[in-house]
Amino acid sequence: MSIIIDYPHHAASGAPQPLSAQTLWGVAAQMRRQVMAGQDGFALPIAALVAATRTVSANGRAITVSWELGHPVHDASGEAVLGVCETDPEMPGTALVSVNARMVAGRPDLAVSTAAHELGHVVFDVPVALGAPARHYRSVTAGPNALLDRTTAVSERRANEFMGALLAPPVQLHLRLLVHAHSERLRTIHAPHRGRPGSRVLSSDNPPEAIEGVVAALAGDFGVSERFIAVRLSRYGLVQGEQR
Repeated sequence: MSIIIDYPHHAASGAPQPLSAQTLWGVAAQMRRQVMAGQDGFALPIAALVAATRTVSANGRAITVSWELGHPVHDASGEAVLGVCETDPEMPGTALVSVNARMVAGRPDLAVSTAAHELGHVVFDVPVALGAPARHYRSVTAGPNALLDRTTAVSERRANEFMGALLAPPVQLHLRLLVHAHSERLRTIHAPHRGRPGSRVLSSDNPPEAIEGVVAALAGDFGVSERFIAVRLSRYGLVQGEQR
């Protein structure tokens, strides 16, 4: 099975055109539909993600993804890092993706977030590198904060936005938010958002501890951290006044 992804790009180089957040969410949706085929629930386990993405076709460019999940990972200076995506001219057509087993030990949420972030580099950055056979491409994720920061580097912003929507898509997250809000009898209101069209969002005047409880429940639903969910709720505008 090969995952097939398409997005606006420059035909000659394979480089992505400038992509809005909404476009990146759409690319993530393409990936998620294929990876989640046959999967139950809302969480995307890292084993399923890895198994489904050993071959990726990005805009018709075939990429073999070689995953390494069982060893420590270091940057060029020998410092431990969370993950790496790279290419090697001696392995044409291949993306080498590593997730630091020691740093994610006991943290399946961090493991899958890292893998999804690195997969974003495979989808958007590796096609360009493979078009230049003599080029060795390498992108390093230093630590957990890099997965949530809105960094100024275009490639990192892209990988993070893709990761966020792959693991917690806007519509599915919104629907689960409403289920938990109704269960807890929390107040919802009409406000602009990027989730399910026509549906309400969580009012900011609910008790903070109640909102925290919903965030914790959503983190369990999607297999990610509470901070991850808080960022996605903000990005999609699913809590009143928090869209950014």
